[in-house]
Amino acid sequence: MRLSRFLMLRIAAVSLAMMACALLLALWQARLNIAREERGATETARLFDELDGLESGPAGDMPAHLSALRQISAQGRLRHLQLQLQDDHGNDLLPRLPETSTPLQRGYAWLLPPAYGGVKPTTPQWNLQRADGRRFHVTLLLDPGSERSESLTDIAGLLGILLGYGALTLLAVYVALRLALRPMRKIIYAIGQYQRDRYDYRLPPLRLLELHTIGQALNHMAQSLASSQEARRRLDLQLRSLREDERSRLARELHDELGQRLTAMRADTAWLVRRSLGQPPLADVANALAEHCEHVQHALRDLLQRLRARQPYEDEDEPLPLHRLLHELVDSWRDMPDQGTRFELAMAIDEHAVGGDVALTVYRLTQEALTNIARHAQATRVGIRLALHDDGRLEWSVCDDGNGLTDPGQAAYRGNGLVGMRERVWALHGEIDMFATHPHSSRPGLTIRARLPLQPVSATSLTNDRLAHGEPDYPS
Repeated sequence: MRLSRFLMLRIAAVSLAMMACALLLALWQARLNIAREERGATETARLFDELDGLESGPAGDMPAHLSALRQISAQGRLRHLQLQLQDDHGNDLLPRLPETSTPLQRGYAWLLPPAYGGVKPTTPQWNLQRADGRRFHVTLLLDPGSERSESLTDIAGLLGILLGYGALTLLAVYVALRLALRPMRKIIYAIGQYQRDRYDYRLPPLRLLELHTIGQALNHMAQSLASSQEARRRLDLQLRSLREDERSRLARELHDELGQRLTAMRADTAWLVRRSLGQPPLADVANALAEHCEHVQHALRDLLQRLRARQPYEDEDEPLPLHRLLHELVDSWRDMPDQGTRFELAMAIDEHAVGGDVALTVYRLTQEALTNIARHAQATRVGIRLALHDDGRLEWSVCDDGNGLTDPGQAAYRGNGLVGMRERVWALHGEIDMFATHPHSSRPGLTIRARLPLQPVSATSLTNDRLAHGEPDYPS
């Protein structure tokens, strides 16, 4: 259904309901006016009946007739008329009705054209002559006040109907728009998912044609972005795999070539040291040469450790020994000379459940994090932790008590090291965030936390996993 038709149907329904209410109100008003006219006609007939009795009735009934006339005059039920009764001396026998008009009625009367077209009408007057000689003078004064009051009431009713119709129309438009645009919450939710790079979310079919078209366009865009992102992830993993292979090749070459030659050089320098005993100048040179060879061999060992995670003798097809690798990495930082930082490693996860690519990523993340801490943080304590998160993913974190970053939230988008960590996590469908360890301290420190699947996953399996853990397919 089109949005315009949806709105028009609901506005038309409210309009019909309002017209029905207006018709009922008009019928009620007509019934009220008829009742007033009937009461006015009855009171007029009663008036003339009492006047006839006053003129021709017995003298003893005169007080009763005068009392009835006073009651008729006081009630004000005569339609458009006022009764004035005087005796033969000109004394008023009926009380004059007080002025009861409100300021609104007086203002309304001022706006109206002059009564009777500005021409004063003839006032009906006649005398009542009794048989006993008493006379009464009767005057019927024309009174347009009641008609003005009724017309003002009619105008007020009409304005009330118009105001009610306008208010109900606005309410109908509001309700119709809310009902029509309710699927927009799903669209907004989908856009929020796409902003968080979750292109696996799809909008369900929507009722309105315009919103359904938007939803299908968003689904198509998300499908294209998901395919592109998945292709980028595969390419990134392939590039990193090639990089690891190149690291391994370089490590093997360095180990096979330089390692053997350095071993031979250290054997030669050891022979020179022994032969130079008793020859101080030559002994000093031989000892210095031996120390240089030892330093080069230690530097080569450190370089090999950074280039490849496995030992040269380990099989590439075997699972990566993540526990041992992290312990060796942390121990290498602990054993550095003049090291004032305390390193703590806590692992509460089965390394056999972690896939090879994920384990290698965790190892490289830890390498990069510890290198950044040593270069910039000036920390006294560093904690590395691996655990299984509630959603079944691997949670890795490194926290320190160092200088921290000015804006940890944006740090992952600046600097080669942090950007590289973010890209590694992204390539495995993981999440990474950075925040201050102690936000209100002069040394806030930094915590880097990532959540990774235990095994590499595809976009489809990731979607099913999210739904299995209670993530809504669409907002309620």
